[in-house]
Formats: sequence, C-alpha cells, structure tokens
Amino acid sequence: MPSPTSNLHLAIAAACGALAATIALRALASRAASGRALASSNDCAASIAQKLGLIPHPEGGFFLETFRAGAPPMASRGQTDTTGTLVATLAREGGQRNTLTSIYYMLTAESPKQWWANNISDHVHYWHGGGEVTYRVVGRDGVLSTHTLGPACPQLVVRGGSFKCAQLAAGAKYTLLGEAVAPGFDFRDFQFVSQQELDALVPEQARMLASWVKEQPESQFDEYYGEGASSFRTAGDGSLRASSLHSVS
Repeated sequence: MPSPTSNLHLAIAAACGALAATIALRALASRAASGRALASSNDCAASIAQKLGLIPHPEGGFFLETFRAGAPPMASRGQTDTTGTLVATLAREGGQRNTLTSIYYMLTAESPKQWWANNISDHVHYWHGGGEVTYRVVGRDGVLSTHTLGPACPQLVVRGGSFKCAQLAAGAKYTLLGEAVAPGFDFRDFQFVSQQELDALVPEQARMLASWVKEQPESQFDEYYGEGASSFRTAGDGSLRASSLHSVS
C-alpha cells in the first residue's frame, strides 16, 4: 500500500506533468498565432501593393504616381506634362514644372532601402501604415539629421536640394507612404548621390552611410514605365516579388 509520502510525490508529479503539458500547448498556440500574423502581414503588403498597382521605383521600393496637377498621373513618365497646370521655374531646365505631384511609396522586407538621392523640389512625406521607416537627411548646410516616420511622427518635410535616404525598420514587412513634391517631380531635377559627394559633404559620417549609395545608378528611367515595367506578385513563401506584368502607356 503506497505511503502518504508516495501519494504526495505522485500527486506532485501529476501536477507537474499537467502544467508542462499546458505550457507546451500554450507555446504551440503562440507559435501558430505568430505564424498566422506573419502570413497575414505578408498577405497585407502584397494585397495593398497589388490593389494600388505599384511598380518598382528607381530609388528602391515601389510606387505609383497618383496626382500630377492638371494632367493624368503616370502618363508623362516622371517628366513635366505641359498640358497640365504649370508654374514657372526659370532656373530649371525647361523653365516650367507641374505645380504639384504626389505618389504612393512602399518599402518592403525584400526592398527595404531608399537609395541616396537629391531633388531640387521640396518633398513632404506622409506615413500611411505598416512599419516605421528612418530617413537620413543631409541639408544644404551639410548637417546630417535622422527622422523616424511612423505613428508617433507621421509627417516629414525634406527641403529641396537635400540629400536623403531611408531604411525600413528591422522586422517590419512593409511601410506605405505618400509623398508630395512641389514644384512637381521631374527627373531633370533629380540625381542619385555618389559616394564622392557624401565624402565631400559629410566626411566624418560618409563611410557609415555608404550602404545606401546605389552601386549602378541610372540616368534614364523610361524602363520603369514601359512594357518591361514590373508589378507585384506573391511568391510561394508569401514574400513579395516583382514580375513583368504591369505596363503604363
């Protein structure tokens, strides 16, 4: 006949076994919930990108021009549309620009960087959702500043003539932004920033910032708009990929 001590040990063992089983079941449930959340995040990014019709952006990430003052967006392929609403810009090539343009812009886990670039026009960035994104901006005075765009700070102004780059937050699947440009965007006002320019402007920080310099920058951008342009698709693993399906006439 088991002693009272043996019965106590058996009861403790049974209780420990039940507790261990409960913990294991909770851990499995937590991992399953995390997996569902991850799949949901990927599906959400792909769904947004596909519904908006985003295509690859030369600076990294994906975009769609949604507004060009007085003219159909995307039709002028990143150039001033002279049939639209114009403002005089006598110091710039062509002497006029559309008064305002706006785009959707998305960075993803597969394309998390916006390369260093410089634009003459002022930019206003609006955070719409997803993860946070950190901008590094070098002003005309050579001062480097860092800004995190997200729920706590959903808007960022970058003055014309500044250098800027961006990085999606670690662990984030995507971020969706709006970006307004005035005077309106024109590739003639835009250029990628070289390592030599960074070395000259911010010599002490230039090496740290080198990973956001585009290695093979383009000077012509029609390929992003023509028959070879790409759109989003979802790969078998739920990640976002570009495919040559989307064209803009």
